[in-house]
Amino acid sequence: MNNFSSKGILKSSLKVMLLFMTFYGCDINELGEGTLVLDPPPVSTNTTTVVAWAWDTISIPPYSYPDGVAFGPGLFVNSAYDTMGIAISGDCIWFHLDPLDPAPPAGSASPHNYRSEIHTDPWQINHPLGTEQWIGWRYFFPNNYVIDTTSPITIFQNHPGIGGLSPMIELEIAALDDPSPALGGEIQVVNVNDRIIYPVKPMAGDTLDVVIHIVYGLGNEGLTQVWLNGELYHDKIEQTVYTDYPWGGNNKWGIYHHTFKNSPADVQASINAGAGFVDLFMGTLRMITRAPGHPEYKLDAYDLVKPGQ
Repeated sequence: MNNFSSKGILKSSLKVMLLFMTFYGCDINELGEGTLVLDPPPVSTNTTTVVAWAWDTISIPPYSYPDGVAFGPGLFVNSAYDTMGIAISGDCIWFHLDPLDPAPPAGSASPHNYRSEIHTDPWQINHPLGTEQWIGWRYFFPNNYVIDTTSPITIFQNHPGIGGLSPMIELEIAALDDPSPALGGEIQVVNVNDRIIYPVKPMAGDTLDVVIHIVYGLGNEGLTQVWLNGELYHDKIEQTVYTDYPWGGNNKWGIYHHTFKNSPADVQASINAGAGFVDLFMGTLRMITRAPGHPEYKLDAYDLVKPGQ
């Protein structure tokens, strides 16, 4: 186990405890409104297209903000601003976000840390229209996890790589009434055109298995499917790229606490709710990318990327 000890005795002790929990935690039906049930395609058997990142075989080189660093291969660190906030812990990758510690560098756009993520590399990957991706991983919410009812937290993004634009697709941990009738802590699937909340609510000590299937397309040529803990909740034919930027974007995993970016009031609200920092661990990441014309294009690849293999 790694020992992350640069932020004080209390924080070091907490991290050691979390890493111990992670060692044991990372390897262990109804449809929402507006979903569309699709006929299941034949099952894919071609494992040669699966790219897997097993974290105990990977290291992250030292890096500084804002440069980040490539690793993996095919991945890139994306933190703002804690360069200790993303690390390998045994067979998991660990994301840590504390808005106040460490203090952001002088001259930073935000007075608070707000991002601890990794993303596919190169940036602006620009998948052509029609490209499909299957992505699977497991999140572990450690015993110190506290649901923050005051602020949503993004735990997955698909981003077109254009500054100033929101991600096209996201998974978020909902805040109270964001959207209604969320009580806080539920998983919601966000498309720039809508938000749908599902009755999956990770608690401290829980795991969350995620499989996402995306077909990048305009209008009714796009598709988003999301399985949570083995159950298909989100199944929609929908636009999955921006009209002005018609390509599939980069996938991002980790913690994006966007309300922290420049809002002391939101930071204080989270602290008052007992959620002044967030830790999240991720197990092995698997991904398949297929272009039209591939012999198994649009075949069911769920079993090839599902967590826990």
